[in-house]
Order: sequence, then C-alpha cells, then structure tokens
Amino acid sequence: MTSRSLFFNLLKEDVKQRLWSVALTFLLFFFSLPVGVALTVGDKFNDELTRKNIIAGVYKWLSFQNGYLVAIIILLSLIMAVTSFSYLHSRQKVDFYHSIPVNRKNLFWANYFNGIFIVVATYAINLIFSFGVAAVNGILTSEIAGAGIKGFCLFMLHYLLLYTVTVVAMMLTGNILVGILGTLVFEFYGSSVFAVLELCYQHFFDTSYSGSRSFFTLMFNKTSPLFLFVSNVEAMKPGKSLDGVALRIAVVCVITVILALLSFWLYKKRGSEAAGKAMAFQISMPIIRIPIVILASLSGSLFFWLVHSTLGWAVFGLICGLLLSHCAIEIIYHFDFRKLFCNWKQMILCGVLAAAVFSSFRYDIFGYDRYVPAKDSIRHVGISFNNTNDWINYGEIITPEDDLSDFEWRYMSSDEYLLNHMELKDIEPVLTLVRESINAMKEKPRFDRELQPIDDRGQYTRFYSFSVKYTLKNGKTIYRTYDMPRSLLSQEIVQIYENPEFRQAVYPILTQTTDNTAGVKVGRGGQMSIVSLDRNGTDKAMTDKLLMTYQEELMNLKVDTMQKESPIASIQFITKQQAELTKLKSDTNNNWQYNYIIEKGYYPIYPSFVKTLDLLREYNIDVDSWNDLSLIKEINIDKVQFNKNEITTEEKDSPYLTITDPEEIKQVMNAATLEEYTSINPFTDSEYASFTFSAVTISGGNRTEIQYTIPRDKLPDFLKNELQDIIRDR
Repeated sequence: MTSRSLFFNLLKEDVKQRLWSVALTFLLFFFSLPVGVALTVGDKFNDELTRKNIIAGVYKWLSFQNGYLVAIIILLSLIMAVTSFSYLHSRQKVDFYHSIPVNRKNLFWANYFNGIFIVVATYAINLIFSFGVAAVNGILTSEIAGAGIKGFCLFMLHYLLLYTVTVVAMMLTGNILVGILGTLVFEFYGSSVFAVLELCYQHFFDTSYSGSRSFFTLMFNKTSPLFLFVSNVEAMKPGKSLDGVALRIAVVCVITVILALLSFWLYKKRGSEAAGKAMAFQISMPIIRIPIVILASLSGSLFFWLVHSTLGWAVFGLICGLLLSHCAIEIIYHFDFRKLFCNWKQMILCGVLAAAVFSSFRYDIFGYDRYVPAKDSIRHVGISFNNTNDWINYGEIITPEDDLSDFEWRYMSSDEYLLNHMELKDIEPVLTLVRESINAMKEKPRFDRELQPIDDRGQYTRFYSFSVKYTLKNGKTIYRTYDMPRSLLSQEIVQIYENPEFRQAVYPILTQTTDNTAGVKVGRGGQMSIVSLDRNGTDKAMTDKLLMTYQEELMNLKVDTMQKESPIASIQFITKQQAELTKLKSDTNNNWQYNYIIEKGYYPIYPSFVKTLDLLREYNIDVDSWNDLSLIKEINIDKVQFNKNEITTEEKDSPYLTITDPEEIKQVMNAATLEEYTSINPFTDSEYASFTFSAVTISGGNRTEIQYTIPRDKLPDFLKNELQDIIRDR
C-alpha cells in the first residue's frame, strides 16, 4: 500500500511540475473536438438530407480520420516525452531527483505513465463534451458514439508508439536538443533509406517497375513509426478492406511494448554523469553515426548524378555528403571542432559502403535488368501495354458500410488492374518481347517512353513500354517494365492481343453478367441516348440480348480490323449499382454527387459490330445517321494549329478554313476519326501528327458540331495544297 501510495504521489507531483503542458493538451483537444463538432453542426437543420450530411460530418470528425487529431497526436507525443524526462538532461535536476528516497524504477514509470495519462484524460474528457454537443443538437447516434470511441482507442494506441519512440531518444541522449534530433532520426531514418533506394531503383534500372509492388516502396511505411501511423489512418478509412487491420494493430502494440521495456532498461543503465552530454552511452555513438553518414553520402552522390549524370559529379556529391554529415555529427557529439576527424577510419568506411551501394545500382552489378525467369519456372504471366488502355475505367464502386458513408469509386491504374486479373498460359510471345527489349537496352539504355518529334514535318517515332508480372510455380511474383522501340503491330503483340485470356482481362465488360446489368446507354459526340433501362423489368430481355451480342463481337474483334476501323460510337452497360445511384441522385435532387460513378464504363462500337448496330436500330437508335455524310454541311478547321507563330491582326478576321463542297467533305470524313475516340484504338496510331476540325450538322433547324481528328499523312490532296499555302503565307 505504501509503494502504491508513493507511486500516485509521484504522479501528482509530476503533474504539478508541468501544468502548462496539461493546459496546452486540454486546449488542443477542446478546440479540436467539442468546438469542432459545434462548428460542424452549425445552424439548425430543417430537412432530412441536411441532417444526414451533418451527421456524416460529425461522424468523420470524431473518427480515426480526423487529420487535425493526427497532427495533435504527433505534436503531443514529442512534447510529453520531452517534458517527462527533461530532468535527465540537467545535472542539477538529476542530482535532486536521484537524491529523493524513491526507487528509480518507480520514478521512471511515474514519469512515463504520466505522459500518457495526461493525454488520455484530456482526450476522454473532451470526447465526452463532444458527445454532449451532439446530444444537445439531437444527432448523437450509436454510429457517432462508436466512431468516437474507436477513434479514441486507435489514436491513443498510436500515441503510445510515437511517445515511446521519443522516450527512447531521451534515454540515449544527455541534451534536450540532441534528444529531439534523435527522435527525428528514429522517425524518419528508415523511410529515408528506402526512399533513396527506391529513387536509385527507378533511375538506374531500365526494367524497374513503377507500380506499388517495389520492395522499397512496401518497406517505406514499415520502417518509420510516424509513417506507420499515417498509413494506418489511410488503411482504416471507411469502405477500405479490413484485411490486415488486426495485424497492423498487433504490430503497433508489440513495437510499443518492446520500446517501453528498452527505454526502461536504458534508464537503469544510464549514469547520472550523462546529463549535459550529447550522447548518454559511448557505444551508441558509432551505431547511430555510421548509418546516417552512409545515407548522407549516398544521397549526395545521387543528387549530383541526377543534376549532371556524370561519374565525376557523383563522386563529388558523395564526398560532400560524407564530410558534411560526419563532421556535423562529430560536432554534435563532442561540442568541439577539434574532434571533427577523430574517427576518420569510420568515415572512410562509410564512404566506401556508400560508393558500393551506388555502384551496384549504377552498373547493375547483380544483373537486375538482365534477369528473366526460366520458362519452365513460370506458371503464368500478366502483361499491360502502357498508355493503351487509359480510357477504360478500371476500379470498383465502394458501397457504404453504413448510412453515414457515401458511395465511392476506388480507382485502379491499368497496370494494377491488368496484372492482378490476367493469367496468360501462352507465355512464349511475352518472353519473345522481353528478350527483344533486353537486347535493345544493351544498344541504347533507357529508351524515351514518350512521343518525340523527329523533324519539322510532324513525323514521330513512338516507343512503347509494357509491364510484365511473372507468377512462378513456387508462388513468387516478379514485376518488370520494358521498353519496346517499335510498332505495336508485330506478330507477338497481335498474338497476345487476340488471346481470350488477355482480352477478358483488358475489357471488364466481357466478364459482366446479365444479372448485374440494368440498362444500356449509347453515346456519340457528347450526346447520350438511353436504349433500355429496367425500371419495371420490361426492358430486361433487350438489355441481356445487347450485352451478350456486344460481348461476342468485342471478343472476336481482330487486330487487322482495328487497323482499318475507328470507333463510331460508345456503349455503356449500366450496372445495378450505377442504376441504384441514378435513382438515389434523382430522389435527392442531387445532380452532381454520383455523376462521376454513373458515367463510368463506356466501350467502343466499331463499324464491323454489325449485330450490335442492327439491335440498336431495332431499339429506335438512329444508327444510320452516324455515317450519313450528306447531313454534314460544312467543316471548320482552325488555322492556328498549322501556325507556329502568333496570328497577326489580319489573320484574326478569318481564323478558320471552311469546307462546304460535299465531295470535299466526303474525302475528309472518310479519313477522320471522332476526337473522343482517338485514344481508344492503339492500332491506328499514325506516325504523323493529327489535326482537329469540327463537322457541322444542320437538321430540323438545329446546328450540331462534333470534333474530329485526321492524321496529316491521310489528308486529301486538295486539303494538303490549301494547308501548304496557309503555312507558306505564315
């Protein structure tokens, strides 16, 4: 009983010694919680929709997603840990505290738990106040209370981790400023290492994969307590998968306990004479200095390489980073300029190690770019041709877990989606492309992946890139990105593209079922037409027939056909979720909230899709007018796109070249493509630049303009002559 009473007396006295930190903590939580809730509620609400939005706002404010609380937790973890053990950095205070007839064990844990108790208590009190504000306004629901309690538990759990990290830094140092610097090292060093290695990986390896599967990227959040906290906040958002959440929480708990025990052990080993010194333990000095100097040296060499890309500058950067970091740390350690090179052998070792890491990336010593798994070891592969499927809306609709959350669209890049959904068993065409790419890299490393002009005529050479995921028979996955300095129209690419396994992964519409399809819309030139929408079930047969017909024709679409044709319209098969959102938007008179989800999922209609077009005719869609050139009365071409210089005053009077002759209109339109579909077909890319123009249709007194593009190499002769005159005049 005496020991317990003494412990609580120590807690009480410690609180008295730092009332300012208690007041600061209370004010921070007061303005972030009850005041924040009151501001969110605002004025009284008169309708159910406003009430629902306010409840959703309060829910998010009290949950684990409050960004203000994230910042407050980070700040308080530093303040509380420093104030809890600042006496260890003053010789007078150390002598005083250690002269008190109190067991040092009790003294440590009293200070440690007080830094936790103050934050927990003030947070809990203000959370109760927040519940009171919500209750007064009649919006304290079980969901809001649950979100507040869950947020409290998760924030306090991560506070313990960040707080304990700072406590360890305070145990290892004898100066408050050095202790804060030590905290920054513990919080950022691990992530900085993997950030620099990721930069080396992306820059030096020609086949580096830029997706989220890099080992260095995966380790970024796992080696920093601070970034682990931030990543957990992101991972635990409403609508996110709960897979791995329990593991994340367990990791935070285990690390916190280990660090707490480590800090207590360091406290027991720490001598009173450590107060006032930079480092409390002599043995920790090289353990901390060497990794920092290696990282600084590597960062210096990489920085100057990125600026000038020469070995000489890289060596200069390495030496600068080596000397500056080593000397700065020695000054901090000893507070004496005469000790700058007292550990020069360790400094040289750091430079050699940094140079070894840099060279291993620069010269690919371990053969990363040359590595291709053996064919017999591969179970299947996935391949994604970059920038050829960006028009497809890869992702999924995230449904709300409760009435307080909104529907969201979880975007996925084409690489992410395709490499996770594609399993090609016929791997030989892919391996052939990979071998060609590796051989090309030996002649010219790192091809330009973008479209680069060659001459003033507008001629282009295009380099394609593709990403590959190898899934090995032992379960291991390997990701690479390769450059392909030639056209997509090769035997291997045609073979890959016409592989049903490839096509089903590229076009999610091919796996959509009739059970999940609620209607059909057709679009062209920005105009949308509803073909069928099963409001009462009468259109179901029509919808199903269109879906199965379109899937059949898209699956059988040949590359040879795509070379000759361009899409003439687009079609959307509305999912049941999209139909539900359409109804929800209509019922709430909300014209914008769900539009970006409702309008996703359009696919091209090619002229060769005869069966689909016939069905659309049956369903009263005026398909024949799409290619009726007699309806087009004029074509307007903006002259600015042919002029590299600014337009003069005289030219501004007639900025367009207008074509009205029916025969000339026909010649232009036969080679033109609707501008909105130019990025859909990867096999019609011209090696020449394209020009844009508008085609004007006048029908029933209505004037309609639709934008088209035409490659320069496909311009009719009469238009080439006119344009040459325009260019010559300029």
